[in-house]
Amino acid sequence: MEELKLALKKMKTKGDRESVLMFLKEVMKLLPPSDDYGVNLVRKGLHEYVLDRKGVIIISLSEDEFLPYFSAVQKRIDLDKIPDDVIKEIRLKWKEILDQVRDYALEYSKFDKKYLKIADEINNVLFENL
Repeated sequence: MEELKLALKKMKTKGDRESVLMFLKEVMKLLPPSDDYGVNLVRKGLHEYVLDRKGVIIISLSEDEFLPYFSAVQKRIDLDKIPDDVIKEIRLKWKEILDQVRDYALEYSKFDKKYLKIADEINNVLFENL
C-alpha cells in the first residue's frame, strides 16, 4: 500500500503523465483477480476508458439506428497510449477511482478475506489525502 501512497502523492504534486501512469499501475495491482471488475476512469463522448487488471480498455458505444439498444466495441490499449486529455482527467478523479477500487475489494472480500484488509487500507489512503 506504500507504493500506492507514494504514487498518489507524486501524482498530486507533479501531475505529469508519468506519475499518473504510475498511479494507474498501482491501482491495477489492487483489483480483485476476476474479469468482472473494471474501474471507470473517464468518459469522453461515446468512448469510455476502463482500467482492469490487464490494462486499459476503450469501450466505444453506439446506438443502433433501427433497434432500441446500444452496441459496444472494446479495444485494449497500452497505458502509454492513453490520450493526454484523459490523463488530465484521471489526475483530477483519483478519489472516485480509489472509491471504486475500495468498493470492489469489499465486494470481493466475500470470497477472499484478504480483500477486506485491502479495502481498509484504501480507506486509509483516501482519508490521508482528503
